[in-house]
Formats: sequence, structure tokens, C-alpha cells
Amino acid sequence: MSRNFFDYLKNVGISDKEIAVYLYLLSVESALPMDIAKETRLKRSTVYVVLDFLKEKGLVFEIQRGKRSAYAAESPERIKFLLEELKLKTEQSIKNIDAIMPQLKATLRRKGEPPLVKILEGEAAVQASMEELASNPAFRANLDYGIFPFELIHKLFSSRHLRQYIDFRIRDNKHFKVLYTSDEGEIPTDGEGQEAVRIDNKLYPLSCDISIFEDEVRIHMLGKDMHGILIKNQELAETLVSIFKLALKGTRGSDESATQETK
Repeated sequence: MSRNFFDYLKNVGISDKEIAVYLYLLSVESALPMDIAKETRLKRSTVYVVLDFLKEKGLVFEIQRGKRSAYAAESPERIKFLLEELKLKTEQSIKNIDAIMPQLKATLRRKGEPPLVKILEGEAAVQASMEELASNPAFRANLDYGIFPFELIHKLFSSRHLRQYIDFRIRDNKHFKVLYTSDEGEIPTDGEGQEAVRIDNKLYPLSCDISIFEDEVRIHMLGKDMHGILIKNQELAETLVSIFKLALKGTRGSDESATQETK
């Protein structure tokens, strides 16, 4: 048997001793524990424990030989079912972790604690930061505040990364409030929790992409040499959200005044 063969079985959750016993039982019709111990060079007490584990996995079954119990191997097809069961358990575990992630994060960072700061260097790090934010399961459900220069992002990013950015930040995000500059027209919104306000890039030029989400503040500098900074601090995030709301309120007021003047 190749090393890969044993590695594949171990990846399914079968131990070395279980593999040894299972392979021996595959080669015979059935065997008593004493015979299994002799052939696998395992202690008989260990063989009984291993057989119990294999029975739980559905890889062996017990048969009677008179007054004694013998064991036989189930079809190798059972290993495929084991892998499918492992996949389902893993998927459920991921869902469970996603469900408690907000509580875990809330426990991790408390108000008054020193901020965590991460420096992002280069285009790849900036794009990875954007993807990290969007991959957070809570991102599509909870409110995100942002400021970004859409025309600069359009110029700097490849079409593939640009589409990803729009999908992450706008199309797939159900709750957001953003201020943005754009030479490409207005960003459409299609939900009650979405608000995108376009501002004049000549009066208010932007060169950074800013996101405020939960206790994270991400600032991506989109100059010639892209870099950025990630700051995790609840007090800073709340303060910047207040400033953002003030700016958004002022922008709405300007739009309303302009509308009234044109009437």
C-alpha cells in the first residue's frame, strides 16, 4: 500500500490502528479478536477498543461463531459515506461558528481597550483587505458605512477586481450607507437599507476608500503606491460613524436646497 493510501484514510478520520485492523479484515472473510491481534501485532485489549471504534464508523460488523464473536469488514464503499458525513458535519460546524461569530467578536474587543492596528502594504494587501471585509458573513446583514472615489477605483483596478468590489460593497450588501465620487454616473440602490450619495469630486476630491464596519475602520490609500491601515477599536469606529452621519445629513440638506432652488 502507498503512503498516500494511508493518508487518504487518515483524512477521513480513521487512525493507523483502525486502518491496520480494517485492512486485515478486508483480506479475510471474518476473524476472531485473537487472530486480529496476532496478524496486526496489536495487543488484544487494544484490538477490542479499535473494533468498537470501527463499529461506530460502520466499517466492521460482529458475527457469532458458536459462543465466540468474530468480526468482518463492511464494503470499502462505506468509506465514501464516511467522507460525505464528515463533509456535512463540517458544513454544519461552519454554520454554527458563523452564528456565534458576532458574540465571539464582541467578547474579544471591549471599549476602552487599546486599538489593534495593521498596516497594509501594496495593491495585493489592499485588495485582500477588501475581500476580507466582504467575506465576513455579518457584512451582508449589518450596516456598513463607506466613503470611496469610484472613478479612481475604476481606473486602478482590473475589470475583474472592479466587478468583485461592486459585488462585495454594493450589489450583495443589503445594508450600507456610502458617500462617493464618480464620473461614471450614480450607483443604483435597490433596498430600503441602502443609501448611496454622490458628491462633487471637484469640490470634495477623494483619494481613499474608507469602510467603517462594527469595530473595524479600514482606510485604503489609492495613490500611486497603494497601501492602507486597519484599526480595530470600538470607540474610534463609533466616532467616525457619527462624523459620517453628520456629513451625510449635510449632503442631504444640500441636495434638498438645490432641488428647491430649481423649482
